[in-house]
Amino acid sequence: MNKTSRHSSRASRAAYFFIAPGYIAFLALILGPLLYSIYLSFFNASFNLEAKTFRGLGQYLGLLDDSIFLKALGNTFKYVLVVVPSAIVVSLVIALMIERFGPRLQGLFRGAFYLPTVAGGVILSIVWIWIFNPTYGLLNYVLGAFGIQPVLWLSSPSTSFLSVCVVMLTYTIGQPIILFLAGLAGIQQDILDAATVDGVNAWQRILLIKIPCIRPVTLFVLATLTIQIFQSWETVFMLTQGGPSNSSTSLVFLIYQTAFISARVGKAAAMGVVLTVIIMIVTLFQIRMWREER
Repeated sequence: MNKTSRHSSRASRAAYFFIAPGYIAFLALILGPLLYSIYLSFFNASFNLEAKTFRGLGQYLGLLDDSIFLKALGNTFKYVLVVVPSAIVVSLVIALMIERFGPRLQGLFRGAFYLPTVAGGVILSIVWIWIFNPTYGLLNYVLGAFGIQPVLWLSSPSTSFLSVCVVMLTYTIGQPIILFLAGLAGIQQDILDAATVDGVNAWQRILLIKIPCIRPVTLFVLATLTIQIFQSWETVFMLTQGGPSNSSTSLVFLIYQTAFISARVGKAAAMGVVLTVIIMIVTLFQIRMWREER
């Protein structure tokens, strides 16, 4: 073996050494638990895993007759269909407004809108519990100033779902705003100047130039937000506990209840596998859209 080959071999071993911790963490924290969850989904099991009984596909077939599971699954899709498009539109509008400011003012707004994302759903939910309070909440106080009767935002089936959607929206727009601002900053100024010379007005520049140019960013935001909302549960846990009458239950919250409240670990694992498959299918479809766009 010549000197160049030995050097290349040592470099390869060093590269594997540096990436090994990431792969070990992936195997231990993600792939391992996922495979074990798939294994458990074929059993009736509680916290005493030694007493589990084999059910095969019966665990999955039972979910088809579970009205609460079907309700939670439908609510989860509704959360995605409501929150994801709303977050994209709101964050894009805000990014287009901030784009006109100077670098310092842009940095201020970036930090302000990204702060709720850093705080997380639990902290934001605590704040919104006070805002939604039917007796002394800020929202009902404002409505009362206009002669509107207090609303039971979190206790009524007609308002609890939308209330959870609003709270989800407040902590999901921060990252898309940052990404949209980066995408808008990457548009070549020559294109915008040429459009101005051709007589294109401000609205046409947004609709015909800026939005098409940041389409790859939009698809990336769509994919990440979809995965995030599919997995959301902390907002439901903090605000409504899935009620009233399971009107706001999400699938991940139901998995938590089934596993840790009802101690039906096997059933919860089956629900988790179903959710994983759904997220994989949706993500692969969005990746295909992204590749076609590129």
